Amino acid sequence: MKFQPEVFEGNGLFYGDNLYVIQGLMNIGYKEKFDMIYFDGPFNSGWIFSVFNKKLNEHIIDPWNEAATIQNFYHSDIYRSNYKKRIEAAKELLNENGILVFHTSQKEGHYLKVILDEVFGSNHFLGEVIWKFADAPVYKKAQWGLNHESLFFYSKTDKYFKKKDVSYSSVWDDVGKYEYLGKEDTFYATQKPEKLMERILQMTTDEGALVGDFYCGSGTLSFTAEKMKRRWIASDNSRLAIQTTVSRMSTLGIDVTVHQLVEDFNKTYLRGNEYTKKTKVPFSLNEFQGLKEELNNSSVIVNAYEYTPEIDLLENESFTFQLIMPSVTPNGIKDIVKTSIPRPRPMLTEDGYQLVVTNPLNWILHHIVHGQIEEDHYILDSDSLQQRVNDIYLKISANWIDYIKEYDAYYLLIDVFGYFYKVPK
Repeated sequence: MKFQPEVFEGNGLFYGDNLYVIQGLMNIGYKEKFDMIYFDGPFNSGWIFSVFNKKLNEHIIDPWNEAATIQNFYHSDIYRSNYKKRIEAAKELLNENGILVFHTSQKEGHYLKVILDEVFGSNHFLGEVIWKFADAPVYKKAQWGLNHESLFFYSKTDKYFKKKDVSYSSVWDDVGKYEYLGKEDTFYATQKPEKLMERILQMTTDEGALVGDFYCGSGTLSFTAEKMKRRWIASDNSRLAIQTTVSRMSTLGIDVTVHQLVEDFNKTYLRGNEYTKKTKVPFSLNEFQGLKEELNNSSVIVNAYEYTPEIDLLENESFTFQLIMPSVTPNGIKDIVKTSIPRPRPMLTEDGYQLVVTNPLNWILHHIVHGQIEEDHYILDSDSLQQRVNDIYLKISANWIDYIKEYDAYYLLIDVFGYFYKVPK
């Protein structure tokens, strides 16, 4: 695997599974280069992460992130195993002075701390900070409320970065709260306050340090690091997170290039005239060229979890591109079933660039919150869901494109659900 674009200077934003991203960074020389890494991954609370779209008056999700949230909630062993792999990988990126800042909540925090002790060594546990994220209890279960989250600080070695003559409190109630974001608010559901990130950066780094955020969400750490003159590399596997981060950095006058990992053609993915990806690494021109040579230009159906937007620049009618999606049923998606649906196709019309969406209602259905977890039950109201889909369809009225960015040789289209497409000028 390799990154596309291959070369980046200074700061970098990466879209994709952070385990692959971290491994890719190590392959290009970033092993033991980071001064601090901030992990603010899923809390496994069963709460489905979404971004509120004011235009559609609806909460938008990434289909596979929603599916993973629900699956992890019912299979905590999968959640913890996947997290451990990423903790181990992050340790490899830290230099000998480096510090991992691990942000979590009480549901899984004690399990994850045991994993952190195993990976970093309990002797490298530096301390726990309690962040008071709300004035009153937000999550309530009988008389037990919750309005705090935890940050675990771990060093890689005994030579970790130290501030002279400074001692920080272990309870932070002065660094902002979720409900008081004010002008900072991007409407990304898990957005952290800038003051919180400022405190973390102040106590773990100096100017010029390289920091990483591999669950970047709304991009608060990168945004704050930029203003505090730290170098940064960030990633997320959510298109909505990447889109939010790019938009946020633009307010600082920074045009961020988004990098993705890509694979070469893999013959084991080919069955007859269908090429079905086994990984969630996007289908790219690399695979297209190999597949084209293998099949001698005959017709082929590609099934992939994601595509790089460069494939939209191709002029090849023999290829059909489909997206692998988690199937939505009346029983919800507690146990994931895969289905393939046509990928939208950009085209130029008399009214400008448009997206051709084969089945609009089905396309909308895959990108909104479907239900909610209540205790041990996944609640899905099919009638209400269908009504929401119909309402969104009327609001969109075939205007699927959210905005367009112009580059030297092409236009980049971003649709209402955060997908990227490229069209030639």
